[in-house]
Amino acid sequence: MDHDGIHKLAYRHRELFGDLVRLLAPALAKDLDLRTAEELPAAHVGAGNDGLRQRYGDMAWRLPFKSGRLKDGSLPYLLAPVEFQSTVDRQMGERMRTYGAMLRSRAALQGAVEREGGMPWLLPIVVYNGTEPWTATGQGTDLARVPTARAWRALALYQGRDYVLLSLQQLLAAGGLDGLPLPNRAAATLRLQAAETPEGLVRQLRAEWLRFPGATNAGTRQVLRVWAAALLADKAGDEGVGLLSTLAEMEGETKMTTISQARLGKWFDDFYAKVERGREQGMAQGREQERLRSLALLQRQAAMKFGSRTAERMAATLDAAPTAAQMERVGALIIECDDGEELLASLYAASGDGNGEG
Repeated sequence: MDHDGIHKLAYRHRELFGDLVRLLAPALAKDLDLRTAEELPAAHVGAGNDGLRQRYGDMAWRLPFKSGRLKDGSLPYLLAPVEFQSTVDRQMGERMRTYGAMLRSRAALQGAVEREGGMPWLLPIVVYNGTEPWTATGQGTDLARVPTARAWRALALYQGRDYVLLSLQQLLAAGGLDGLPLPNRAAATLRLQAAETPEGLVRQLRAEWLRFPGATNAGTRQVLRVWAAALLADKAGDEGVGLLSTLAEMEGETKMTTISQARLGKWFDDFYAKVERGREQGMAQGREQERLRSLALLQRQAAMKFGSRTAERMAATLDAAPTAAQMERVGALIIECDDGEELLASLYAASGDGNGEG
């Protein structure tokens, strides 16, 4: 499973990210207006030894406080750079300091210091789902100025480190996930990841859905379903296709919602952006691995939406080594088409084969 891809997909859901902050910093979260949190670009440009250098973070958010006023009359806020890790990075502290400094620099270039009376405050976050103990260390972020004494005391707890860490491995080693709050969307993703069997994963997904009922939580259920589908594909491989179809039918719907289409489209974009960065850096092996993962993802998403037979016929229409642009087109068709026959017809038309059979 592409861990970066699924985390980026899920945590662009504002409610899920808000629950991540509530899980990691519950006292501070009470002073933040997480309903109006705004995702920011995570590509940064900064000075390096060899001139300007572009760095790619995973995600960044702007989190307003509920009270207080800046010089321009607006609410004060935190900047939250976020990184998702499946392996231990001993340079994590340095990386998070760099991303935080670049976020602040961009805010300064946009006039934040003059307009708001100072640099924005930081809450760096690292989400780790690897199996090895997290051994990276970090220290020394700037102390923040916040609008109330209560908010300052809450945020000060996190300023002795370079980041706040959420580690699935640490939670499991400490005795499991029973103490996590219910309902909490971030905690729900951890419980899905901790499921030991495909069948247990499906049962866990059903339990999580019961915690988020009603039309207002449709987006949450969709994000949890896509996450579970990726975990199923990782745990069960081809044998998980039947369970993928079960997931697609659990809400009595086989057509993806507009919200899901947008999020899946962004997820595909992330895959191809990563492949392109690998090409620019001359990482031939990395490109091939990402291409194979993207191919597998396309087939699994087609199976989830249209069934395994359509997914097999779709795969038969693709070139032996499709390019990133071709896979991007296939990903868009999976999202856009309403049924399997429409998908296959569109693929045949694109390849110049109009006979309708694979």
